[in-house]
Amino acid sequence: MANLPLRVAGLVRSGPLTQARPSSPPAPVVPVRAKPADPGERRVLADDGRVPLRLTVTRGVLGLELYEPVELGPLGVSELAVVLPNLKFPVDLSGGVARFRHRRGDLERLTFTLPFIALTRHAAPRLKSVLKELNRTLVWGRSAGLGAGLAGGMAALAFDILWVPTHGDARFVIARARGVGLAGPALGYALRAVDAVLDGVGARKGRLITIPAAGAAVGKVLLPAVGARAPGAERVRFGDLVLADDHVSVELDAELPPPALGVDAVRELELALLVADADERLAVGDVDAAREGYVAALERGPRHPEIVRLIAEIDAAVGGRGEAALGLLVESLPAHRAGLVGAELLAALGDLAGAREAMREALRDEPFAPLAALAWCKLAALETNAADRRAALDAAVARAPGLPEARWARFDARLGGGDVAGALADAEHLEATYSGARARHAACIRAARALLAHGYVTDAGREFERALRYLPDDAAATAGLARALLEAGRKERAAALLERAIQLGERRGKPDAEALVDLAKMLADEMHDFPQAIARVREVSASSERLIEARRLEGLWRSRLGDIAGASLAYGRMREAVELGARTDARTAEWLVEAGLFEREARLELASAERHLGVALRLSPHDPLVAARYREVAAELADSLRREREARRG
Repeated sequence: MANLPLRVAGLVRSGPLTQARPSSPPAPVVPVRAKPADPGERRVLADDGRVPLRLTVTRGVLGLELYEPVELGPLGVSELAVVLPNLKFPVDLSGGVARFRHRRGDLERLTFTLPFIALTRHAAPRLKSVLKELNRTLVWGRSAGLGAGLAGGMAALAFDILWVPTHGDARFVIARARGVGLAGPALGYALRAVDAVLDGVGARKGRLITIPAAGAAVGKVLLPAVGARAPGAERVRFGDLVLADDHVSVELDAELPPPALGVDAVRELELALLVADADERLAVGDVDAAREGYVAALERGPRHPEIVRLIAEIDAAVGGRGEAALGLLVESLPAHRAGLVGAELLAALGDLAGAREAMREALRDEPFAPLAALAWCKLAALETNAADRRAALDAAVARAPGLPEARWARFDARLGGGDVAGALADAEHLEATYSGARARHAACIRAARALLAHGYVTDAGREFERALRYLPDDAAATAGLARALLEAGRKERAAALLERAIQLGERRGKPDAEALVDLAKMLADEMHDFPQAIARVREVSASSERLIEARRLEGLWRSRLGDIAGASLAYGRMREAVELGARTDARTAEWLVEAGLFEREARLELASAERHLGVALRLSPHDPLVAARYREVAAELADSLRREREARRG
């Protein structure tokens, strides 16, 4: 065939043919994005009739190939060759691609490229259904497959996806699922994450994912979209996964030998087949049925460490089974090699030294830094010694310096331990971690409030000032700076800032409750202007976190003015807010006792006093003072009711 005369766009050429080209050079190469056609639709990518195909000779047979990359979602097709068998020679090529693209060919070669960043962008919005606070998604290459990690808030999940193809079927197996801060076993989350990303592409049975006849499926989507007929793909088979720094690629070729699977891939494939039914139960959240399935699988594969670890993870998530779960683990492997679930169980049972060793062993080669950092944070929360807690948090920050949750945890620990310089250094790092004026403003506000709560007034004032640099007209930051100045004794400046904070809030239709309460306290304590102070606290809305305090202050100041009826109404509104579920703090029970004593002594209303004290007792059932006050009033009320009944009888 190589020496037959061929007609190319009206010219006759003879001799070896490496590629048949049209008379004019092809259009400039422009990456083409192909989306799957709707059912029954055939769509040519180039509206001007140009398609990214050219005639070529592949392995001695005339065919078609792509001359520019085509994208199918996150997947790139960088190479595609189709041979056209059963052609009669000599062949007239004057019609170019248009003459041959409607002939059914055989797929000879197909190369997929999957950039990690494209896969991450594709997966991130779909994974919100798996982890609601998701803000980090990462994909990386690992031996014979991919690694995937997602994190949000104080939860993180990571798992591997290993490449286990068979002939022309693309197959993957999910392996080494691990997580921190999840409400159930990590494998269940991993299976649901894969389902969300696949979105109907291929089939998943347990932890095994199969895309049958992948070459034919891509051919049916891609070639009709570029104006050619879908090829047959019975001859091609998959090769090995080829990893690069920022992408992974794999080739389908008719001349490739059967793929060879590595030891890890074979082991995980065998495990997937053993526990497929139990995995399916776990994927839909039926934890009890999944556990029964894993126990049954353990009978067929006794002391299998992965199955044992899964059962222990289920028991740890259920609660109340810690000792049984740990006992099951140590029968199959040493406790320090039991992974994150082993560390969690050891810590929960009080063996913190063993938990630290298990944590170090589990995280030694962990590639997903947020998971490692959050695991150390979780251990820090269980530490009873301040030095050990700080060491765990140092390890967390070292693993993921840019993870805000780990650094906030260390900021709080340093502040609680009196290490103000270290806390301020963490606050500075956190401010730099966030991007955007609003996010950095929120970081400064959070740090400032924590500093103020611990009594570091000057440092808190500086942080509030930094917050105002990002949002100069923010009412909350203005009120916070005023509070810091007030505690530092600069009352005149604080009053002016509180007035400004209130004005800024009113401008947005929501007066700042913090500023209203603080200004009211200043009016009452410094100027003894109780009427104006009452007017200010009455502006605090029912949705505010300081509603209960505002109602209490209104009652207190009305009682000092001699407005007994008004004070009783204000205290009653305070109690009603508590009963309706408004946010309370440690002082709420004390304020209710104050209200009860007011009703008892100022109004002689024992029933109202008993109601206030009853709510206080519900909030603080173990407070001896609250219990004593309640018993006194309850006894007086019972005695009063008895006397009334006796009087009615007489």
